Amino acid sequence: MDLDQEQAVKMLLDNNETISVEKVVQQLNKSQRYLYVYLDQLVHRDVQGTQKYHGQLVKLYAEFDRPKLLPFLRRSEFYPLQTAWEECEARDYVKEQVFLLGRMGNLTQALKLIMERLGDVNHAILFCMEQADEELWENLIDYAMNKPQFITALLQNVGAHIDPIKVISRIQKGMEIPGLRDSLVKILQDYNLQLSLRDGCRKILVADSFNLMERLVKTQRRGVFVDGSQLCTVCNQRLTVNDLRYASNLIVFHCRHAFHEDCLPAFVTNCIICSSVKKDRRPGSREHFLK
Repeated sequence: MDLDQEQAVKMLLDNNETISVEKVVQQLNKSQRYLYVYLDQLVHRDVQGTQKYHGQLVKLYAEFDRPKLLPFLRRSEFYPLQTAWEECEARDYVKEQVFLLGRMGNLTQALKLIMERLGDVNHAILFCMEQADEELWENLIDYAMNKPQFITALLQNVGAHIDPIKVISRIQKGMEIPGLRDSLVKILQDYNLQLSLRDGCRKILVADSFNLMERLVKTQRRGVFVDGSQLCTVCNQRLTVNDLRYASNLIVFHCRHAFHEDCLPAFVTNCIICSSVKKDRRPGSREHFLK
């Protein structure tokens, strides 16, 4: 590694069956810089196989290559969150702290860091959109009320996510809001667009409903084949007979169970076989547990 880091790492990675990763890590622990170079190349080759080193990689990225730290934190799920957050807090890496706090579920503190340390309202809006938390939006609105630039950004970007009235109604009288007219025009345009989209979806839904209903009616009106040897389930006699004196009207349900009309009670609308099976399979019945 002292002579040529690139060639040494390539040799170690190409021969990791001969020289195990554990042995390399153990020897390179004496030089954190060399360990970073090796693990950085290794994790790009095999993310799953290097899970137990992801906690170390967080510290190494934080020390030697910060631009790679946040993408790695987003990509991996195999590092201890609390340890990673403490490392970033010690080095005052705010963006990384925000991401880790969000993953840990501490959304309010993460939003507070964005607003107070970064002062980036667009980042805050994007963070609230990703989390989809109503309480988080309320905290953002409360924080932005004494900052006209933040109010403008909220009015221009959140129309599809929260009710703009929540923002407008809290603006203090007499406060100058830069670009307020354009923001209000954009809100109205977004609202009209939403109405247009809803109307279009409603028309599509109605048309689909009619088409499906028409298909259902056609399906239900189609004839049903009844085999001449088929028996009525109630009387166990053939459904069809050659002697019309003993003939009876037939009732065939959509489940394909068929009966003589005279064998069924009056005003039956459901198949008596399927109805009894459903009752026998209620929770607690023998058939229910056998299934």
